Amino acid sequence: MKHAFQHLLIDFLAALAFLGVYVATGKITAAAVLAVAVGLGQVAFQRITGRRIDAMQWLSLGIIVVLSAASIATNSPRFVMLKPSLAHFAIAAAMLKRGWLLRYLPEIAQRNLPEAVPVAAGYAWAGLMAVLGLANAGIAFYADFATWVWFVSVVLAGAKLGAFALQYAVFRAIVRRRLTAAAVAAAQPSSATVATILAVFVLLAGTGGANAVGFQQLAVPDPNGAPVAVYLWYPSEAAAKPLRLGPYEQAVAVDGPIAGASLPLVLISHGTGGSALTHYDTAIALAEAGYVAAAIEHTGDNWHDRANSFTQRNFTERPRQLKLALDYLLRDWAGRDRIAADEIGAFGHSAGGYTVLVAIGGEPDLALAAAFCREQPEDWGCARARTVAARTPAEPSPDPVWTHDRRIKAAVVAATASAARSRAPGLPVSPHRCSCGRAKMIGSPCNA
Repeated sequence: MKHAFQHLLIDFLAALAFLGVYVATGKITAAAVLAVAVGLGQVAFQRITGRRIDAMQWLSLGIIVVLSAASIATNSPRFVMLKPSLAHFAIAAAMLKRGWLLRYLPEIAQRNLPEAVPVAAGYAWAGLMAVLGLANAGIAFYADFATWVWFVSVVLAGAKLGAFALQYAVFRAIVRRRLTAAAVAAAQPSSATVATILAVFVLLAGTGGANAVGFQQLAVPDPNGAPVAVYLWYPSEAAAKPLRLGPYEQAVAVDGPIAGASLPLVLISHGTGGSALTHYDTAIALAEAGYVAAAIEHTGDNWHDRANSFTQRNFTERPRQLKLALDYLLRDWAGRDRIAADEIGAFGHSAGGYTVLVAIGGEPDLALAAAFCREQPEDWGCARARTVAARTPAEPSPDPVWTHDRRIKAAVVAATASAARSRAPGLPVSPHRCSCGRAKMIGSPCNA
């Protein structure tokens, strides 16, 4: 909602300035001059800062300039009263453009709303603006100035705020329902997937299980920004109780004491837009088998924070965050003495698979990823990257610095993201050993 309000305020600030000055002073010329100055100042600021000036902003400026000039030329209060009608009709016409509303939506809404929803809402807004324009014309012709001021201040503004609140509630409900459904679906790996993950790590470590599962939520300090959220599952003899986190419910002992010693550790990296809970059932299965499972919620690429999603920064940040979490678990976590530091593995899916491949030594060739997107422009990830790039001012990209961690001795990689490409030969695939997927990487220990 804050995102949309900011755009609306920018688009109609000049009109609000005109109305405020005119109502306060009754001086048409002063109000018109100020409105034009505000509109021109906004455009100049956008130009100087290198921001894109959208069609609705140009339309708003054009309406202000034309109607302000007409107000000064006529110097008629009745024309001033008719101005909102003319403005509403012009805006209604512009809102007939298919998809205009998308600019005002945050990325989470753009990503999760069916296209027909914002398109239909855009047409509904066009109809509302036309109706309000007709209503204002009636007031301008048949009512006095005081009634018109009340109508503009209360009815016109209230109708738009009410429509906006209704739209927000409907959009939010649709987005939450789709996110919940997607999260639940993503968290339901097949029995074969879970069996493969367990088989890989059990063959490598051969530890015994404790059945009961403890659970902790950690905030790992990050010198480069906000703390990284890490969720832990581990063997515990404490009594488990139902715990609901978002759409997931699990039976765990929150902050229960750790059972056992020399416990193997498995790091878990979710896919783009996921969460630390995406693979919670796999983590529970690992903990029941005697492992510590640590799921990282990647800052900038999770369900509520997409600042880095589909950018080059995300490619380098994800492996760095994985290593940051491992450093914390081995040096600062209260249960660090229970971890077998020489028995550490990692599991990743999609962008998480890419993350794990880099962590174990792979170095992507981003030029090949760009070439793939040119050849396959309809690819979902490529399309999202283009959308993000179009909204972001062009800046020179520094040479990527890849973060590797030789402490990770085993890896399970599933459905690796297409960014994980290089000039190196393909890596071997094994369901029972170090599974590196089909991504082509440089210098991975899986080549051994």
